[in-house]
Amino acid sequence: MSGIFKCSLLFVLLTGCFISSKAQFGALPPYTIQIEPISGITMPGIHSFAFAQSGDKWLFIGGRTNGLHGINSNDGFLAENKNDAVIVVDTATWNFYSADLNQLPRTIADPMRSTNMEYIQEGKYLYMIGGYGYDSTLTHYLTFPTLTAINVDTMINAVMNALPIASSIRQVTDTNFAICGGELEKLGSDYYLLLGHNFAGRYDHVAGPLFTQVYSDRIKKFNIADNDTTITLSNFTYLTDTTNFHRRDFTSAPIVKPNGSFGIGVYGGVFQKNIDLPYLEPITIDAAGATVDMGYQQIMSQYTCAVLPIFDSLKQTMYTTFFGGISVNNYNDTTGLLVHDTLVPFINDVTTLTVNSFGVKSEAIMTQPLSGLLGSNAKFIPNGNLSHYSNDVVKINNIANHTQVLAGYMFGGIRANASNLGITTSNDSIYRIYLTPNYTLGIAESSMNITNTLLYPNPSIETTTLLFSMKNAEEVRVSITDITGKEVQLIANEKMNAGKHQLTINTSRLSAGMYTCNIGYTHFSLIVSH
Repeated sequence: MSGIFKCSLLFVLLTGCFISSKAQFGALPPYTIQIEPISGITMPGIHSFAFAQSGDKWLFIGGRTNGLHGINSNDGFLAENKNDAVIVVDTATWNFYSADLNQLPRTIADPMRSTNMEYIQEGKYLYMIGGYGYDSTLTHYLTFPTLTAINVDTMINAVMNALPIASSIRQVTDTNFAICGGELEKLGSDYYLLLGHNFAGRYDHVAGPLFTQVYSDRIKKFNIADNDTTITLSNFTYLTDTTNFHRRDFTSAPIVKPNGSFGIGVYGGVFQKNIDLPYLEPITIDAAGATVDMGYQQIMSQYTCAVLPIFDSLKQTMYTTFFGGISVNNYNDTTGLLVHDTLVPFINDVTTLTVNSFGVKSEAIMTQPLSGLLGSNAKFIPNGNLSHYSNDVVKINNIANHTQVLAGYMFGGIRANASNLGITTSNDSIYRIYLTPNYTLGIAESSMNITNTLLYPNPSIETTTLLFSMKNAEEVRVSITDITGKEVQLIANEKMNAGKHQLTINTSRLSAGMYTCNIGYTHFSLIVSH
């Protein structure tokens, strides 16, 4: 076995705060992220929009031009703050163009200027579903039961050349689509309308006659047939969970599973059914159904934010990096404490959720934060020239070690000047997001015989589990040492075969405190708490 692999899995709960190193609860992923704002560009500030791209052109529809919505009926989702334009950005010149939606009939335009639509780009079409906004025909606020199909290329051409845009738009209605604050994803030929809610009336923090709100509590699976003229919807099926699917304003992202199959990850979301706090248990969706991981609680980023998915096929490990947003925990760079905050503050942390080949999850705070309290309701725009799977997950193994590449961009979203109760605006800045593989970080040391190492739970009360994989059979010594380096427990000292291994370590006889778990040249910080 060559090389020395060290990672800290220190994760301690103390007087309401987590103490962590900067910055990891689990091992850092095998890459670093660099964030570079693009200066000298004037862009419209928007958030909570729908997005598509074609070549070097970006297309934005819907969303809001102000910051976070107010919480009273007189300042929540004001009509004058809706995005009333179709916006095109030419990234070759960084010029932007716009077309006024008021050129369209109101019945077509109103759903297109709503907020928190669910959307997906499928080939030449952008499909947008639902969204909350003002229906100027019915003269009240509602969630639109509408699917709008946009021909991306013809729309971009019309906007850039000041031509009519109506011919690029088709719409159908279906009560299944009266959803906002969810997400729209696709697996194979099936579309998945994820969770969300149907909100009607004026937004207000006091429940009462001003509004109605019905959570979907469902994953709606269906098919779209589109012959360029007619849109046909079929095969609606539903997965229902009135407890764990009772969420909106979460982040979803494509994933690759250890066996190479595709899935969808759902992270965070608000609000828990019986308390105004985010959900912490991730959901994994694949062709077989949906699984809620009740054994893991996500530490950071529980609200819609920009996200970058990356898969390491050699380690069969999935990484999902979240850019800022809103979180029930907030890392303080000055004190080194992770503070639990029930007000759910805006954060500037960039965090990565790792799912290793055993399916075990852990999180790490990346070394470079965002330049401000950004990321919430923003969009990560991938660099289509970067090696990726067909579901847009980056293939990190196809990038040379220590080679910086442009992963994509972050645009839009909400900018805050304080974690809680500050002033918010729509973000008008564009950020380049660079990715640099570093295969000596975290669990990705591909030259080692022992890989995919993970120790959990940590802290340990009675027992902890050590997971690892071996490329080749060899003698392996596993032990626990105290802070002086004295060996206090020998777990194993034997020849082990190639493959996956799991060892249960009894810590009940150890005094509370800090120890080191050693497996060969791999060392973990272990906290014992009784």
